[in-house]
Amino acid sequence: MKNMTNQEKSLWVVLTASIVIYGLYYLNVLPPVDGNMESAHIWQYAQYMGAFVVIVIIGEVYLALKNKQEPVDERARLISLKANSVSTYILYSGILVAIVVALWKPGNFWFIHTINFVAVLTEIINQIQQLRAFRKGF
Repeated sequence: MKNMTNQEKSLWVVLTASIVIYGLYYLNVLPPVDGNMESAHIWQYAQYMGAFVVIVIIGEVYLALKNKQEPVDERARLISLKANSVSTYILYSGILVAIVVALWKPGNFWFIHTINFVAVLTEIINQIQQLRAFRKGF
């Protein structure tokens, strides 16, 4: 971790928090119920998202206090743009899958969780792409 940029370290914080928190959420919310999401599901989701935000904030504050501030260089911007452009295609494909799910499954439970899963998966893939690009030297 010593030879990583601050942006790489930040990506690791968010990636780890995403995998852990969303993984726990999906393990607890599935197997699903047919039909609509109820207030208990929404409250559970809000609790996990609150935990995600707290973990990311703590991680970012820790990194900011531990490491000196460095400006974002052009290479980091290009890496981010490239990862975003690839992730966009994944997101759009996932939205199409969610629409098909909405047509086949009654209620909104599956549709909402498919959209949420696609968004999380897209973000995780985006972060992995950026980390790989940093490691490869772009």
